[in-house]
Amino acid sequence: MAQERAEAGRADTFAERLGKARAAAGRLAATRAAILREELAAKGAHAARAVAGFVIALFFLSLALLVATALIAALFSSLLGSVVLGVAATLVLYLAIAAAGAVVGVRAMQKVEPGSFPATAEAIRGDLSALSAAAAPPPTPGTEEGGPEDLESRFRAGSE
Repeated sequence: MAQERAEAGRADTFAERLGKARAAAGRLAATRAAILREELAAKGAHAARAVAGFVIALFFLSLALLVATALIAALFSSLLGSVVLGVAATLVLYLAIAAAGAVVGVRAMQKVEPGSFPATAEAIRGDLSALSAAAAPPPTPGTEEGGPEDLESRFRAGSE
């Protein structure tokens, strides 16, 4: 008990301050990781929409290739009738759907901004300034406001 009272009256050693700073940095890192996870989740929704648009575009593009194959086959059979016009109209329809899917994917991907994490960056800037202020050496006695040097300067200013 007496030792705890004696320790409470003395200033923290550098090792104790460093340990406290490490513990605080660990808690801050966990908080910043949680913020980053939230931002990634928001970007993930846009990225998922973009991927879905690209998948739809790829699916209909593959169908367009199948129809193009059918169109080539129909061209060979064009001597028999107008089956080509029906196959060509189907090809145009599938290409239009693929283009719409690609447009949806591109628009969704524009909202992702993969390198931008503003909340996390701002929080880390604040953390670094707080850590640098906490790691700064404590002010020396006598230079604080109301200390002996301040009293002397006030005394000199009053005597002039």
